Amino acid sequence: MRRGQLDPAETTWRRGCRLTTPVRTAFDLARWAPTLVEKVVAVDALAYRHRFTVDVVRELARRHFGVHGSADLPRVLALANPLAESPMETRIRVALVLAGLPVPAVQHRVRGFGRSHRLDLAYPDVLLAIEYDGANHLDPGRARRDLAREAVLTRLGWTVLRFDAHTVLHDPDRVVAVVRAELRRRGVDC
Repeated sequence: MRRGQLDPAETTWRRGCRLTTPVRTAFDLARWAPTLVEKVVAVDALAYRHRFTVDVVRELARRHFGVHGSADLPRVLALANPLAESPMETRIRVALVLAGLPVPAVQHRVRGFGRSHRLDLAYPDVLLAIEYDGANHLDPGRARRDLAREAVLTRLGWTVLRFDAHTVLHDPDRVVAVVRAELRRRGVDC
């Protein structure tokens, strides 16, 4: 728990309880979460869920310039992306960027064969997709849909790299190494 002064405009009521607004919560978590990655995860998740831009958090930070814990805030907000649909996608993206790889597109849309597909992360110029496969991807129906989707993407020239939770959480260097190797194989200097 943290204590501090709040502007009344930074609070709201929900079910009879006074809470900080989603933007203020993002601002606070961007300052107080334990690691840079978790700070970005928090901002991404709140921005996606509550449909606000990183700029509104940046504006709140300007109003509270110099507040305790704000040293990482510019870096956190530079890494944040409200299009990220899951914390694991954010963790992959941040690992890639912090390792010096190009920033991938988030929720990139690919059209072909009469369908539209969204990719978690992508390098569209070199047709490289990066997908997070959570536990729901083990469901037989979902696995069949994933295979059919990947077949379409492959026919369109895409290569799809898939990473599971264990790898993302416990071996992000492996994620970076695999993506870096694929980018280099496609002529990207990284």
